[in-house]
Amino acid sequence: MQKVEVRAASVAEAVAQALAQLGKDEDEALIEVLAQTADSALVRVSVDDDEDELLAEYGDDDDEEQPKRRRRRVASTDEQTVALARQLLEALLTRMNIDAFVTPVVQKAKGSDDEEDTLTLHIEGVDEETTGLMIGRRGETLRSLQYLLNVLIHRQTGRWSQVVIDIGQYRQRRQDSLEGLALRMAERVRQSGRPMPLEPMSSFERRIIHMALREDPSVYTESAGEGEHRKIVIYPKR
Repeated sequence: MQKVEVRAASVAEAVAQALAQLGKDEDEALIEVLAQTADSALVRVSVDDDEDELLAEYGDDDDEEQPKRRRRRVASTDEQTVALARQLLEALLTRMNIDAFVTPVVQKAKGSDDEEDTLTLHIEGVDEETTGLMIGRRGETLRSLQYLLNVLIHRQTGRWSQVVIDIGQYRQRRQDSLEGLALRMAERVRQSGRPMPLEPMSSFERRIIHMALREDPSVYTESAGEGEHRKIVIYPKR
C-alpha cells in the first residue's frame, strides 16, 4: 500500500498532485480529506501496489519454492458505494446536459467508532454560471440533487448512505458563514439576555448552528417552526 499526503489550495488540486506523485489514476486510489478550509485542503491518497503486496505475502516469484499466485483485487463495500455514487451522479449530470467530472473524497469519522465516514462528491470542471444554477437559491437545487442521489443509492444497495454533493466549495463556504453567524448572534443573546430567532434554514444549516454553539456555556439552541419555516432560536442560559 502506497500513501501520499498533499496540501494544496483545493481538494481537486491536492488530489491531482498526489496522483501525479503516485503515477496512478483516480479510479485506482482511495482519497481521504484529512483537513479542509476555505483556502486549503490536506488529502491522503492511497493505492494498492499488488506486486509489492504479493512479494511480501508469498515471496519473490523467482523463488521456485514459493507458490505463484495471482490475487484479484476485490473492492470493499465502501469502495463499491463510492464507485456507485460517482457513477449515478455522473449519469444525472449527463441527463442535465452538464459537462463535468466528479471527484469522490472520504472524510474519516472523528471520535466514536459508531460514527460513519462521510463521502463527498465534488462536481468540478463547470463554469461560474452553471455552478450558480446548480447551487440554486440558498443551496436548494444542490440539496434536491443530493436527496435524489441518496434515494437512487438506497434503491440499489438497500441501505441509506449519507452522500454529500458539493460544487465550487459551496458547502465549506456556507458552513464558515453560518458558524460566524452563530457566534455573532450568540454574543447578542449574551449581551441582551433575550432569545434571538434566526432566519428559516434547512436541516443541514440548522445542524451547523447547533454544532457551533453546543459547547457554549452561556447559550443553547432549539429548533422552532414547521416545514420550510423551521428555524433556530438561540436562548441565554439562566
